[in-house]
Amino acid sequence: MPSQPQAESDNSYTGFASRLDPANLPQGILQAAQNVRLQRGIAQPRKGCQRLTSTDLDDLTMVGSTVWIDSAGRDNIVLIFTGSMYLYRPTQAGSAAVLLGPYNFPTSRTIVSGGVADAVQALNKLYIFRGQADSTIFTASVTNPDIGIGATGTITVTTTAPHGYSTGNEVTIRSSTFRTQSALDGNYVITVTGASTFTYQFTNTTGVLFTANTALTGFTTVRGKPPLIWDSNTLTFTVASQKYTNPSSGTALTFLTVSVPPADFGIYFQNRLVIKAANQQIFVSDILSEQFDLQLNDFLINQGGNDSIVGFLPWIENQFLVFMRNSINLAYIDPRFDITVPSKSQITVITNQLGCLARRTIVNAGQYVLFLSAKGVYLLTPQLDLKVIGNTMPLSEPIADFFDNLDYSLVANSVANYYDNRFYIAVPIVEPVDPSLPPSRNNRILVYNLLNKNWESIDVYPHGLNADNLVVSLYEYQRRLFILTNFNGSNPVEFGGVFLEGERDNGDIYQGGEGAILPFNLPEDLNSGGVINQITSIVRTREFTFNSLAEKRYSRAEFQFSNVLNDVLSLTATTHDPDSSQQILLYNFAGNSDGTLRPRVAMRGSSVDFTVNFLYGRPSLKGITVHAISASRPMISQE
Repeated sequence: MPSQPQAESDNSYTGFASRLDPANLPQGILQAAQNVRLQRGIAQPRKGCQRLTSTDLDDLTMVGSTVWIDSAGRDNIVLIFTGSMYLYRPTQAGSAAVLLGPYNFPTSRTIVSGGVADAVQALNKLYIFRGQADSTIFTASVTNPDIGIGATGTITVTTTAPHGYSTGNEVTIRSSTFRTQSALDGNYVITVTGASTFTYQFTNTTGVLFTANTALTGFTTVRGKPPLIWDSNTLTFTVASQKYTNPSSGTALTFLTVSVPPADFGIYFQNRLVIKAANQQIFVSDILSEQFDLQLNDFLINQGGNDSIVGFLPWIENQFLVFMRNSINLAYIDPRFDITVPSKSQITVITNQLGCLARRTIVNAGQYVLFLSAKGVYLLTPQLDLKVIGNTMPLSEPIADFFDNLDYSLVANSVANYYDNRFYIAVPIVEPVDPSLPPSRNNRILVYNLLNKNWESIDVYPHGLNADNLVVSLYEYQRRLFILTNFNGSNPVEFGGVFLEGERDNGDIYQGGEGAILPFNLPEDLNSGGVINQITSIVRTREFTFNSLAEKRYSRAEFQFSNVLNDVLSLTATTHDPDSSQQILLYNFAGNSDGTLRPRVAMRGSSVDFTVNFLYGRPSLKGITVHAISASRPMISQE
């Protein structure tokens, strides 16, 4: 039978799928993509990130971050440290970038490295949550000396059982009935004096003399760190008061409200603060208030199921989604504020077949909701019957093999955001076994393109540039994506900072402008702005089979590029059955124009794929055509 010349092409690229068999991938789907963007069917290396902050904060330990909008409508990136807060305002509307702060926390009110640190803007204030209170509440008695007006005295608290507290802990003391000494209630930094005793300092601001007493009973104690509240007018922090207030008359506490209780996190929804106070408990504030009614606005979810609340997301009208480790619930908060009318507030289960692993991966993207579960990334839509969501396929199914390498001990730190029609999710990947490497952090960013409806790239950044948070903020005149890497004062060779994603054409700038720290890996350039790390961008095509398993002889291929002067790339062909791989071209573009490269292949196999390694610059791959000759019987080359 005579030879049959054939040609097969990919004319555009819309995504990659690493889990599927490369020989069965459809046209335009790659089997691997690293550090690339697929825009309008063209594969091109991503732009590099630009470091915006200096090294001034490198000696501090950063524990959290968010975005604050000031009274002038400007975006500020909040950098939360163990004992203070800074605001970084990027360049906006012609105004130069500025670093504001420090705004110091109240004395002894700190956040430990690795501890809970979440923040939300509400009521023109910033609330920094530092973790929920202990579940154990002790009954106690309180003893105080004579404390004059304006004087400070030492209060002694004796619990009915060993408390397990430590000096420096923050403990809330509350009385259960009205009495003069109820002014002693509040949250204090304590000094432990015994297994069942501790003391705290109290300043008498009541305007009356506190006379000495002997062990007044009817008090409770609980360990917990109340939120820190930053007032944007005074630029100072206060501790959320934990004293009960009682708007009703009489001596009994019948209608309790309290300022923001200790919590892991919260959202500002329908003019109310919604916080996670315990693993299965939600508190909701009064409307346009930071006061919480702990009797009427206290919700328990899936109690007894050993499940735990992971995050919230506003849904529609007065409803919001409550994500737990093993389930998803829908909460409705009655907007009425009338205690004489029965409340219609309720929480219903949507599904108990899957939940969420990481709170900061819950992202709203137009009509979609995306989040990371134990089964991968899921996507919800309002049209979807949420009750059968457990039977739907994860959005991450085409790259499910990638999730096998997640560091699940740290996966709760994963973060995500939505920007430029793309879903970015940063996850921790287990690094190679090397004692010199620090524990894994969010060292990879996966990009899903909602226009192409495919996974677009796995982004890899210089070692140490970890995506501890992803935020969208205004930069110059448009909203941009920022990568935030926590400053780590205990590790001087790691550099934290604010990084503008997709800004540079010639690589990532991770390290600041004070020179490189040796050793560093080539290729790497130095300039006054810091170290430029070249981006390693690679795409690997599907296997071209020509709809046949027969052996074929490949003669040549055509690669169509759009390039600029001095762009450099290499092309590698890999055949299968028999398996063989060789570089077929190393090319340096000599001009600025579209061009087609036609390297000779001269290889045999049942299928072939190509790896395009973008070595320098940002050339754009538009399409590939491969030419082959096949026959009905195995061929013997005469060349």
